[in-house]
Amino acid sequence: MKLNIIIASTALTALFSSVALAQTVGVGTTKGGFTNQAGQSLSKVVSQKTNIQMRSQPFGGSSVYVPAVNAGKLEFGLVNELESLYAVTGTGIYPGRKHPNLRVVSATIPFRVAIFVKKDSPIKSVKDIKGKRVPSGWASQRIIQPLMDAQLASAGLSYDDVIKVPTPNVVKGANDFAAGKTDIFFFVFGAGKVREVNAKVGGLRVLDFDPSPASLAAARKFVPPAFAKPEKPSKRNVGVSKPIHVLTYWHTIAAGSHVSNAVVYKVVKTMHDHRKALVKAFPGWGGFRTNKMAIKFKGLTYHPGAIKFYKEKGVWPPK
Repeated sequence: MKLNIIIASTALTALFSSVALAQTVGVGTTKGGFTNQAGQSLSKVVSQKTNIQMRSQPFGGSSVYVPAVNAGKLEFGLVNELESLYAVTGTGIYPGRKHPNLRVVSATIPFRVAIFVKKDSPIKSVKDIKGKRVPSGWASQRIIQPLMDAQLASAGLSYDDVIKVPTPNVVKGANDFAAGKTDIFFFVFGAGKVREVNAKVGGLRVLDFDPSPASLAAARKFVPPAFAKPEKPSKRNVGVSKPIHVLTYWHTIAAGSHVSNAVVYKVVKTMHDHRKALVKAFPGWGGFRTNKMAIKFKGLTYHPGAIKFYKEKGVWPPK
């Protein structure tokens, strides 16, 4: 009887110890689209493979949760490299408001973004958007403004050339398009929302992004790290019926400088060691490559916990 009590006491102590060691962290995402699904799948895998309980926390847009990460109110956030650069330097969509506590954890995927129209739309190119109803404002997802500015500039246009329809974020923009309130919508490839809208409107078509040097130079005035990525028709590339190019830049996971090195190290290691689990949880991780987690981003700083892991793997400093 005494032995059983000792065993039970030991087991109970171990249980309480494991609970005490578990740490809960949050990762900021948007309320829909790629970022939301990527955050949910990352949280699932990290929680399953480590003693860290990661929770996906959806916000109206990245420009809402990026300041929270910087202020130490949130541990992680899914942020593209452009927004991170704006936030750190206090430029672009964060004029005069520097966010010095943002740290890169890992590059994730080349973020392919595009303008979508109905399959039978008379709009055949970005230039044809002139005079059409276009989502604008982006109150809760302000990073979309320079991305749309870049798309329009690539065709020699600006928001002065279109009919502006106020919308807070890309999800609402997609819903407005499906409801017939706009003539185009802007979204990322691989997101479930695009497939949803595709089914609702009877088919979509992606507008080709002009890869010429002049067009790319015009786009880079708004999105400096932009490049034109070739794409071919495939099941995943909804709206692509022939070879085209799309505006692309890198997406990342960021953390606040307040997050411990140990936690960041575990998250990075989990991403590296369990890529298949990430892709199984969300196919949008298909473009994630473990040999491209450490990429040199001009003006951005990596978290020490991530650097420790990359050094162990022999991929630091990034080339």
